[in-house]
Amino acid sequence: MNKPWGMTAGGFVCCGLVAGGLLLQTVAGPVRWGMMAWPVNAVVLAVLLLGIVLMHLCRRRVYVFRWMATLQAGIPAMVACVMATMLMGVTRQVPAGHVPTDPIGITDMLTFWPFVLLYVWLCVLLGMVCMTRLQHPTWRSLPFLLNHLGLFLALVAGTLGNADMQRLFMTTQEGRTEWRAVDAQHRVHQLPIAIELHDFAIEEQPKFSFLSDVTVYTKSGITVRDTIRVNKPLSVRGWKIYQYSYDEAKGGMSDISIFELVRDPWLPFVYIGIYMMLAGAVCLFLQPSSVRHFRP
Repeated sequence: MNKPWGMTAGGFVCCGLVAGGLLLQTVAGPVRWGMMAWPVNAVVLAVLLLGIVLMHLCRRRVYVFRWMATLQAGIPAMVACVMATMLMGVTRQVPAGHVPTDPIGITDMLTFWPFVLLYVWLCVLLGMVCMTRLQHPTWRSLPFLLNHLGLFLALVAGTLGNADMQRLFMTTQEGRTEWRAVDAQHRVHQLPIAIELHDFAIEEQPKFSFLSDVTVYTKSGITVRDTIRVNKPLSVRGWKIYQYSYDEAKGGMSDISIFELVRDPWLPFVYIGIYMMLAGAVCLFLQPSSVRHFRP
């Protein structure tokens, strides 16, 4: 293909990633995020950042690295990622840890190789763009940097942190303290936090809801007494505790309450990325019109 490359080249790259992803899906099966758990994901992050820096340093001698920091590469990647995300939105996804219900794998998009490769490509392009702007930073480029760095951080943390996220279920009984929970494969996990159920109740006014009066203990000695309601989780030491279910056969007389416990240590970095994008939008709005219409 003759230089300079345009959006057609970007489209070809995305198509190649989809084709390569489908081949990987067929040969190797879905992405096994469990193999990317800490500290492997930290090593992958270091390699990714080092690779972006090296490509940026070599951009003058390698045309493709310069092209990767242009709109001609970025726009097709964003369009492809949006289309993949829309496909995930209109496809009924299986719960985490379950086998896809279709022969291709699109019912579990987070482990679908084409989906993952497209987002990795977008992250690399964002990194290249940020490196180019950081080379000569100015105040008027601050909104651009905040938006792109924030998106890069949110995507990378959300992707690499997926392997470290724990989603467990704990069954508790009134008057007892439980330290164990099970995952989607029914494996038992001994946790650093425990829940003692004091009372379970069902509220029917103003709308049907159920709640649990609990005390949460941690091995570090922290004790929290609170009420956990549907859609109002309790946060303790990095864990979010959701009211999940109860003994439906007993209804309001149930002495059992089931909680969903979620821990995502990378989630704060995702939030930081989102806040950076919001700050970028605010900075862009506050800048004078002459600066907002600046084009690099």
